[in-house]
Amino acid sequence: MKVSEATLVSPSTLDECLLLLNDQKHSVQLLAGGTDAVVRMKEGVWNPDTWINIKNLDALRYIEEVNHEIHIGALTSHTDLVESKLINERADVLAQAAKEIGAIQLQNMGTIGGNIATASPAGDTIPALFVLDAKIELRSLTDTRLIPIREIFTGPGRTVKKSDEIITKIIIRSQDEDEIGIFEKLGPRKAQSISIVNVAISLKMGEKPRECLEGKIAFGSVAPTIIRATKCEYMLKLNPLFDDVIHDIASAAWKEVMPISDVRASAKYRRNMASSLLERGLYRLMKRWEEQ
Repeated sequence: MKVSEATLVSPSTLDECLLLLNDQKHSVQLLAGGTDAVVRMKEGVWNPDTWINIKNLDALRYIEEVNHEIHIGALTSHTDLVESKLINERADVLAQAAKEIGAIQLQNMGTIGGNIATASPAGDTIPALFVLDAKIELRSLTDTRLIPIREIFTGPGRTVKKSDEIITKIIIRSQDEDEIGIFEKLGPRKAQSISIVNVAISLKMGEKPRECLEGKIAFGSVAPTIIRATKCEYMLKLNPLFDDVIHDIASAAWKEVMPISDVRASAKYRRNMASSLLERGLYRLMKRWEEQ
């Protein structure tokens, strides 16, 4: 299929978009930032009768705090996240993840909703959304659903989103002053690279030195979908996070991940790097906590 043969429509409102999605006579595909569109077309994965260009639906591009939650419109760009004072202060792990997405051009064009809808196991913002307990709002012409992010993905490139639905909003919790987060990524190049392994960490700290009251860890690119490292999370609370404890927690991550070998890395290498990234992230978090 040539790009020139595709039909493209650009709705001016969300309601108009939902009407187009409700058309059961023709196959349609949403187009937001479009950073994956040509690739998916060449692969034959996306071959719709009509592309629905939603890039200009400004009603879906915002970041705001509501009752200790942060609401993010699905068309919010990665650059918007990187530059948002609210995200940097109250959800720093998401800002760090967005900054690691390719080059500036990709950050300007790509959207957080698109990153979720693409459902890549290597998607950089998704582990951050996992540790921030994100909920995803899906809307159709007749219904609105709010789904915890852990229930959104069913496999590589697959979600529970129905063909007549659009992701409209992402809701994350606003971190307290005693919470710190970090995103670590390993890619084949310094920039514009797909993650070989990535990890997002969020810790709620106590009053004692390096005391962790609760922690969340999510790995990407080490399983068919993003995974939470629940055993490592449990270990975070057992002892103060001094260097030997951090090393033990990172070593346990080797058994939590379930990577495959592909052209970018072997399964064994990914396991080792998952442990290394977790260890590095925890070291950096402890240093930052002690300095603030």
